[in-house]
Amino acid sequence: MSLRTTAALALVVGGVILGAPGVALVGILALLVGWLGRITAAIGLRGITYERRLGRDRMVWGDEIPLDLVVWNGKLLPLALLVAEDVVSEGVVVRGQETVAAARPGWLAVRNAWTLAWYERVVRHRRLVGDRRGRFVLGPTLITVADVFGRDAATMTIDREQAYVVRPRTVPVRERGEARAPLGRRRAPAGIFEEPTLFAGIRPYRPGDPPRRIHWRASARVGVPVSKRFESPRAREALIALDVQTVEGPHWRRDVDEELLEEVAVAAASFARALLRDGVATGLAAAAFTGTRSRVAWLEPRSGPRQLALIADALGRMGPGASAPLDRVLAAVPRRLPPGTSVVVITGRDPAPILGTLRRLGTAGYDARLILVGPRGAAWAVGARKVGVSAAFATLDPDWRTAEILRLAG
Repeated sequence: MSLRTTAALALVVGGVILGAPGVALVGILALLVGWLGRITAAIGLRGITYERRLGRDRMVWGDEIPLDLVVWNGKLLPLALLVAEDVVSEGVVVRGQETVAAARPGWLAVRNAWTLAWYERVVRHRRLVGDRRGRFVLGPTLITVADVFGRDAATMTIDREQAYVVRPRTVPVRERGEARAPLGRRRAPAGIFEEPTLFAGIRPYRPGDPPRRIHWRASARVGVPVSKRFESPRAREALIALDVQTVEGPHWRRDVDEELLEEVAVAAASFARALLRDGVATGLAAAAFTGTRSRVAWLEPRSGPRQLALIADALGRMGPGASAPLDRVLAAVPRRLPPGTSVVVITGRDPAPILGTLRRLGTAGYDARLILVGPRGAAWAVGARKVGVSAAFATLDPDWRTAEILRLAG
């Protein structure tokens, strides 16, 4: 018998002997409180079911996905208070709900509380906001039940984890000076690697096609506007080599310019989408950790919508900081891809250290191209072209969050 129970019994007996009903009542209430606490501790967690339901496990930056929290009290005993504390990784945002520090270092927690009647099932609807690119984890969950007086009576941990990926957004890729179609209908009128001297037929006219691209004779013959279609001067394969390092210096220092990294990721996703839309088998290579054992993310060039999803996933999972120098990625190209493949290097740093590598790739038969982003991209592109490397700079105006077009200029 506990000290608290002994004291409560003493109050009851003393109140009866002394003829003090108030004292006896206090003792009875103390016994009742202890009894309810023991009952809640003994069976409060029995029949409790808690479940998180994600509407999907992928979304694009700026989107939201539904999250349903389902709790069920499958027994006759009602619960005055049930608290579920979901441990979540940093960066998880639940609309309309704040996160708090978790006991696990470097993690956060989302708390929800319910009062449940017997056999009551409650579904609480929440929405996860993708305001940060990355891979995010929900769980494990700590379940706590309390008695009618709010005292914690019993706890248990549910070790189930769920993850979702926030992919970078994509925008149409445009050459500077091209006509702009209405919002929602913007498409690049030409493939990024088309060669105007290699005529390959006609295709339906797209809003924004310049007049020089329209095939006037064919349009008159078929009765509707059609445009010229051109082939690539090389094989229809491309590899996007992404420079994850955003700050000069050794890659192992892991210094990161987060804004520039997001700009590079958006540029890579946008180029991948544009190339795949134009029928170019596209792959991705980046010296970055993406949640796998490999230190380098490498997707062989493929075509089709599934390839775009794989590239977007890899870019979404890509962590901050480089896992190896960019030169190591480029050095693997001759071993893994045939000559004629277009190698598109996207970087936000001074490309001087890799210009020699790009020239050697060009000599070996690869169509090596350099795309520079960031405030100094235009000047770096001029310097690269002076040494014989095909280079252009890309801009997201006003920034990667709100830009509607990735503007490409020489």
